[in-house]
Amino acid sequence: MFYMFPRIVKPEVCNKIIEDCKNNDLEIAKVHDGDSDSSRDDPDIRKTSIYWVPTKVSSKANDLAWYFLKQANKEQFHYDLEYFQAIQFAEYKNGGFYDWHQDSSEPDAKNNVRKLSLSFILSDPDTFEGGELQFWNGNRPMLNHLSEEEQELTRKDLQAQGTMVIFDSRDWHRVTPVTKGVRYSVVCWSVGTMFK
Repeated sequence: MFYMFPRIVKPEVCNKIIEDCKNNDLEIAKVHDGDSDSSRDDPDIRKTSIYWVPTKVSSKANDLAWYFLKQANKEQFHYDLEYFQAIQFAEYKNGGFYDWHQDSSEPDAKNNVRKLSLSFILSDPDTFEGGELQFWNGNRPMLNHLSEEEQELTRKDLQAQGTMVIFDSRDWHRVTPVTKGVRYSVVCWSVGTMFK
């Protein structure tokens, strides 16, 4: 299950992050090859351009993402976290998408794995179509405990500019194809000792 801070960041801050990040050289996003450390371009799984925001640079994107990830962990997950990985600015356009996947990782040399993931929606939802962040729950609607009206409001919140969504890195999720406009977001991950 995800934890959400709907519309928590002001539009002007989101727009400034977009401008700061998209002025850098974006690269084609890669997908990892199973258990190995290698990655490859695979447009059948992911069609996105990205920019890695340096962790050593104090930026609004870093500060906000890490703050809300820590806050969600404190309020909901209570995981033992060691550090945060570099955040990734993503641009989805011209059919850009990321098919069903998990963010979890193989244990590193210190037995650490990705534990929590964050998705921060930067774009105004009126500027793009498609690009919906979705979660998979064994063919059951993730929001099935809510009324239809509450489900629709939650789906809108998941797409809203300035929304932070935090979830277990083992959860299956995707971004559906963008059919019009451009969707910008920031994602990041926290790492801690492997689950027992």
